[in-house]
Parts: sequence; C-alpha cells; structure tokens
Amino acid sequence: MSSQGTLFVVATPIGNVGDITERARAVLNKTDFIACEDTRRASKLLRLLSIDPKSKSLHSFNALNENELTAKIIASLTSGQDVALISDAGTPVLSDPGLPLLRAAIDRGVVVVPVPGPSALTACLSVCPLPMHDFRFIGFIDRKRKQKKALISELLQQSIPVVCFESPNRLLDSLRLMSELGAGGRMLFVARELTKLHEEKCFDSVDSLIANFEARERILGEFVLVIAPSEESKRIDVDHLVEFLSKERIPTSSSARLLAKLSGITRQEAYRRLTSSAQQDD
Repeated sequence: MSSQGTLFVVATPIGNVGDITERARAVLNKTDFIACEDTRRASKLLRLLSIDPKSKSLHSFNALNENELTAKIIASLTSGQDVALISDAGTPVLSDPGLPLLRAAIDRGVVVVPVPGPSALTACLSVCPLPMHDFRFIGFIDRKRKQKKALISELLQQSIPVVCFESPNRLLDSLRLMSELGAGGRMLFVARELTKLHEEKCFDSVDSLIANFEARERILGEFVLVIAPSEESKRIDVDHLVEFLSKERIPTSSSARLLAKLSGITRQEAYRRLTSSAQQDD
C-alpha cells in the first residue's frame, strides 16, 4: 500500500511576485495537484514563476465548494499524491477557504506542512506605529449592518489593538460607524495595497481618515486596518512612532505635534527625537 501524500499550505505573494520564497517555488514546481481559489490567478502566478500551468492539475477551491472538494483532495492525499493549497494571495486559511480540508487531513493522519511567506497581516503589523506585542485579529468585518455595528462597538472597547481586513467599497461605511459610535478621534492605521505599486499607509484619526477617503474620486485596493486600543495614549511605543513619522513626507513640525499628542511627551521633546532620527538616517 502506498504511503500518504503531503498537504502543503503554501503562502504566495500579496502583490509583489518577488516576495515568493524559494521553498514555495520549489513546492509548486514539484506538486501536480494544486488547490486554489481561482485557477486563472493561479495560472498567472505559475507563469510568472516560469512554471507551466498546463503541467499542473489546478482545482478551484473556494468558500462555495470547499466541503465538496475536500473529499476529492483527501482521496488524492491518501492515495499518495502530494497537494499544494494556495489562496489568491498571501497565507491560506487566514480569512480564506481551507479549514475543513485541514481538519479532514489531520483526522486522516495526513502530514500537513506549512510553507510560510507573504501575509497582509504580518506585513501591516511590521510597519504599524502601535505596540503590537498583543493584538486581536478578526479577519474581514461583518457585511451585515446590524452585526457590523455590534462588532465595531465591541472592538472599540478593546484594550489591545484590533486588526481587520476591509474591502474598498465598505471602507467608508466602517469608518463612519466608528465615528457614530464616538470614536471619531480614535487613531487608526490603514494599509492599502501592501507590496504593490500604489502601496499607501495612513496613521490618523478616524474622522480625518473619513475626510481623506471622502475626497477621493474612487477608493481602490485591499485594506488592512489596525484600530488603536481605547487607551492608546498610554500604550504608544514612542520609538516606533518616531521611526514611522520620520519616513513619511510630513513636515517635522507637524510630525512633532502628532507625536506629542499621541505619546504625552512635550512638543519640544518630540521635535528633538524626530530631528535626531532624521540626522541618523542621513
């Protein structure tokens, strides 16, 4: 009897194809059965990696058919065939399909191997000017208005930062709900189109961000939001914030005012820290 195959959970680029790991490339190159959200996007990625998609057995694996396809994938694994699970972008299963497959594979004694790499979550946190040693991640915010309002109300009461994903067509509605719930002055870090050509990062109050995005003709891209905790002024990492503000194209005087307001240090001290950081970078 042949041994079982291995289920590889493979992280793929969230935008910049150069972020693919050599290990991920090797796994996708040697694995014939690839479960993916969209076969067209998977084919495009494989071609960018100089892998012929026609040489692979690509199977659309999404929220609508994951339970049905799980049985087929498990059958392939138990017959000895390796399988690679990928999402459209980033690390699979984090807010993407795959959990039923993982559970079924583990129940059958199949070896499940993570092939780590790009993730919108970790990419955002690595440049977020809030202390992220402890946080709550909720994936995508609920679409339904009633549930969404209840969820955001709960999130605004958290004593740790909250990280979530949001789509461009629902971003303003979520921001306006935060403001309606009394969090117009709450600081929010917004990362848009991470690793892509039009990557953008904003760190400002909810009300200021509403004005920012309302002024745009169109809101495009994928968003990661980090909501500051309810007592953010007591938890701000000053050094991290200085590093972030120093890299942004903001006048030092304006950055100093923002740093002083967020951290509680004097404006003079904030200005000193910012200018010192700028001199070190020169």
